[in-house]
Amino acid sequence: MKIIFLGTGGARFVTITQARATGGWILELAGEMIHIDPGPGALVRAKQYGVNLQKLTGIVISHAHPDHTTDCQMVLEAMTHGSLKKKGVVLGNELIFKGSEDFVPVLSKYHLDSVASHEIMEPGKTASIGKVAIKAVPAKHSEPKCLGYVFSGEGMKVGYTADGEYYEGQEKHFRGCDYLVINCHRPKEFPLKGYMDSEGARKLIEGAGPGTAILTHFGMKMMKGVAEKEARWIQEETGVKTMAARDGMVVDGGKSPAGNFNRKSGLDKFLRE
Repeated sequence: MKIIFLGTGGARFVTITQARATGGWILELAGEMIHIDPGPGALVRAKQYGVNLQKLTGIVISHAHPDHTTDCQMVLEAMTHGSLKKKGVVLGNELIFKGSEDFVPVLSKYHLDSVASHEIMEPGKTASIGKVAIKAVPAKHSEPKCLGYVFSGEGMKVGYTADGEYYEGQEKHFRGCDYLVINCHRPKEFPLKGYMDSEGARKLIEGAGPGTAILTHFGMKMMKGVAEKEARWIQEETGVKTMAARDGMVVDGGKSPAGNFNRKSGLDKFLRE
């Protein structure tokens, strides 16, 4: 299992200033290579970090906001070798494919015709990309059809909250995850409706009990070391290994056992550097 962060920024001002990159993230699991939420700069960051997008076997999109979708069509063209090879799977909510009064479709018919398959997802629905099973779970965000996902393969589970605030019962969707990627937009002192803050992340991690929690998709108030500080606080509060992702960071490993993390270990020292 490998996770590669092509960006750890999100929302308007981090995106438009590129205070952090916004290319989404890559999941390599069970022989598949999946790009999740290819936002602005996904192509450039893939080049920068040595990721060959022509090896992709799938694209998964949480919702239709541009910081999650801007590079989607070109990432799809990379996956399909310039739309010359019919391959790959694309998953997303209804707005990604059909649009609405408020949103234009993210992908054209031309691009969708070049993939092996595409599927509209909704909470509770399952699909697959090769040997990876993918379940869509609810998210509470301003984009009304926003989805989180759980990826399962080779005996491992990786959860992804996507955008959205913590809601009661959210943890049940992510129990048993070896890794849980959380879009944590704000520190606990600055909550904002529709967005996850570190207090919400703490509740989610405490309830779900993943092996490792990874915070990403930071807003401006999480810059200048704040994200790392919030991750340390969550780890101390929950006993669950928690890290703040960095642009270009690679998480490469096997199963991450749930339960109390030894904060005096060498890995804890690494997280604090």
